[in-house]
Amino acid sequence: MHRRNDRRETIARGWDRNAVLCGFIGCLFFLPGITVAQDRPSEPPEAQAMENPFESTADSRRIGRQRYVFMCRECHGNSGRGDGDMSHAGGVPSDFTDDVWKYGESDGALFTVIKDGVTADMQSYANRLSDDDIWHVINYLRSLAE
Repeated sequence: MHRRNDRRETIARGWDRNAVLCGFIGCLFFLPGITVAQDRPSEPPEAQAMENPFESTADSRRIGRQRYVFMCRECHGNSGRGDGDMSHAGGVPSDFTDDVWKYGESDGALFTVIKDGVTADMQSYANRLSDDDIWHVINYLRSLAE
């Protein structure tokens, strides 16, 4: 009878090891997919529906550049490449001169990012920029990639 219990304990330990192994292998397959999904957040539907009320004129881009210099340059750099002085503090500011837009590609999504913030590094500017100023900044940002 003693041998029978030993055999059951050995079988149970084998099942435990197999469960741990299967869990580990499952993590290898499923966690990378979760990480990729978090790297590029989806645009909220209400942001997708928002349209920039200001045409991208030279005057709008000039106003946007003025606001950018005072509010954004410190992190995103003079030319919008994400190489501002504060970029060396550990965050990775967006590069507006390339075709990769991590937090949305539509003007509405960019408006939402600037107004509401998305990370501890990119906080809300709702109390620092008016809605009109945010739209002008977006027009300026779009001109950097041209």
